[in-house]
Amino acid sequence: MEAVWGGTRVRDVTALPEPALVAGAGFAAPAQWADAEFQHRWQQYVLDCCGRLEEALGAATGDGGDGRQLVLVSGWPLTRKRDAELAYLAQYEQHGPTVPFGGRRTGYGVEPDHAVVLAVPRFAARHAADHTRDDRQRVILGPDLVAGTAEPDERDVLALLRGAYPYLLADAEGDGPGARPTAMVTTARAVRRAAQLERQAAYSGPDSMEVYNDLVVGKYSWVPDDEHPGPAAAEMENLPVHWLKDWMLCLDVECGMRAETVLHRLYGTVTSYEPGTGRVEFSPTGGHPAISVPVHRIVALTGDRQRRSDGQVPAHEPYKE
Repeated sequence: MEAVWGGTRVRDVTALPEPALVAGAGFAAPAQWADAEFQHRWQQYVLDCCGRLEEALGAATGDGGDGRQLVLVSGWPLTRKRDAELAYLAQYEQHGPTVPFGGRRTGYGVEPDHAVVLAVPRFAARHAADHTRDDRQRVILGPDLVAGTAEPDERDVLALLRGAYPYLLADAEGDGPGARPTAMVTTARAVRRAAQLERQAAYSGPDSMEVYNDLVVGKYSWVPDDEHPGPAAAEMENLPVHWLKDWMLCLDVECGMRAETVLHRLYGTVTSYEPGTGRVEFSPTGGHPAISVPVHRIVALTGDRQRRSDGQVPAHEPYKE
């Protein structure tokens, strides 16, 4: 309607409603004023139509019209040209944290990319999914919100977020103080230690540059102590940890809440190590702020023999060793 009638000129001044909304002073002729009055009223009419349409869609009943649905949206924030059709999603409420989702290319390199969970009307969820059907990981539909509830189930929110990034800060927070590694972690550590006994015996010492050099290129894995602190903690403390931030590394971590955990490999850089607690500060690939990973959740730290730069590695991948 706007495209067809928005530029129409007034043919009959007396057809305009009263009272006038645009003052007549400053116009050279009645026709010029009438055109300004009409355009003003037309713009207001279009906005009113859009408002009524939004109200109708929000109040509609039937399939997809009533209620809200959770959606996982990656590539957040929606600020690129290709996001124009999805930018309206920013008006809806976010639930849970913003999580890392790798990096996005810019004119100056790579900047952090994110993913969020939103609660949106069902029609908006369907539109976003249809618009991104050629990029299936861009928008993931979650469960419907129960009618009459203001907040979604936290478990539903966290399950969606794990589809974007498997390790969440809530994982370790739920372990409680003094948490110990699970049987899954200790078993995986034992396998990793056994696989590198021969190489470890060839080093001149646990704090040698040979250890560091092999670690960053993936020939050697640092495996934490099952009883922290121990020899592994001393080894990491004596290595030049401040140099690790210059290398793309793999942190093998137990992800998820206890009793529902899985092992996953995260890519990024190590920015610091706390010998007392064993916590590793880890910056996910894409240049994200560092997250704190406790030692009881870590299986191993190593490098990638083939992929060693930000553009070559994913943000994460399943644990295969």
